[in-house]
Amino acid sequence: MTGILDKFHVEHGIYGGRVMARSLQLTGSCVSDDEIDTAIGMLKDDLDACAKEMKRLVKINNTGALFEGWPSANDDVL
Repeated sequence: MTGILDKFHVEHGIYGGRVMARSLQLTGSCVSDDEIDTAIGMLKDDLDACAKEMKRLVKINNTGALFEGWPSANDDVL
């Protein structure tokens, strides 16, 4: 889960990270400007959390080995 709404999740693979929506409907039915602002604001917060998660995963991917003790591409292998 990424964010408090659980509307998005981050997938990560060999080609990088991406954000996927868990459902087609991202907001409920809004009837006032305040409801719209609140719903969209919460979605923005969740997307910011997804961005942090994507950056974390990309950083891990760029540092080499995911597990301590495994050789990375930056190590000198004899």
